[in-house]
Amino acid sequence: MTPRTAIFFFSFATIKTVDDHCGLWLPGNPLHVLFSNNSAYHDVHHQLFGGKYNFSQPFFVVWDKILGTYMPYSLEKRRDGGLEARPVKD
Repeated sequence: MTPRTAIFFFSFATIKTVDDHCGLWLPGNPLHVLFSNNSAYHDVHHQLFGGKYNFSQPFFVVWDKILGTYMPYSLEKRRDGGLEARPVKD
């Protein structure tokens, strides 16, 4: 990896990781459109029951699906405004 490529990749990965951990579902966020593991996906990982799920950072969920740690989620509106990630139960 060239230094220029490394700078681009690690800068992008840092921005993506900050976005995933910020806990905000911002409308029109291009990272949420391009990647299926976003702040809502990763929010499930930080919930009490999700500690063993949704590890995939920063880009792809394929490893979660292969290793059985994938937990699907849905976005639900909160009474006080905003959206909240909730696991989808089978």
